[in-house]
Amino acid sequence: MINKKSLIIAIVVVVLVLVGVSIYVLSTRKSATTTVEEPGTAVEVVPAIAAKDLGLTLEMSPNGNRVIMKIKNTKDITGVDYELSYTSTGGIPRGAIGHVDVKEQGKAISQEIVLGTCSDVCHYDTDVKDIKLVVKITKTDNKIYQSEVTLD
Repeated sequence: MINKKSLIIAIVVVVLVLVGVSIYVLSTRKSATTTVEEPGTAVEVVPAIAAKDLGLTLEMSPNGNRVIMKIKNTKDITGVDYELSYTSTGGIPRGAIGHVDVKEQGKAISQEIVLGTCSDVCHYDTDVKDIKLVVKITKTDNKIYQSEVTLD
């Protein structure tokens, strides 16, 4: 009976040690791919790609309620994640995030992004300034690249 209890305790201790070592090893691997910008805030390092290489543009829609993101060179791209940030009336920071699947590589894509909120009815932001678009491009080899454009 004592031998069984000792064996069970030993197995539990070994498992806990292995779990602890695994967590430590995984956390040190992650820190090799991140940089610390501010204390307590880790930022993933993503290689940059020039907006002109992608044919990435951002333009205001004719009615001023949306911006239009266009990417002309989608060769070897499988998807695009985007983050739009801007300020509205009173200097309030606003933004939008989204994803676009590239269905036909090599064919240009376009995405309208609403400057405001839409549930049943759209409520558009006014006095929009400082518009910045950051895109993360996923290539066919699963590597991720980042690019950005601004709109004055």
